[in-house]
Amino acid sequence: MKRSMVRTIVAAVLSSAGSQAIAQPQCDFMKLAEEYIAKLFPFFNSTGKTLVVSENERLWEMTYRLPPHMLGGAPIVTIDKRTCLVVRVQLTQ
Repeated sequence: MKRSMVRTIVAAVLSSAGSQAIAQPQCDFMKLAEEYIAKLFPFFNSTGKTLVVSENERLWEMTYRLPPHMLGGAPIVTIDKRTCLVVRVQLTQ
């Protein structure tokens, strides 16, 4: 009896945890990514670079494409759509 009650409680907690995610329209992932880039890579200047946003079922990814004549790298910020949290930040070279 106790085990079935514990399972029921665990199932209820897990199902309610998934419903507390931030809805996509409320998640300004572009602003969030730009804030991370400004904080972690203050030396990065996006002038002359093309913004590139890609997505799949679970994630948004924001980066910049460098012009063909330019050497260097660009930050990549990956954000979870369900939670609106940054899950990965990296700098390419």
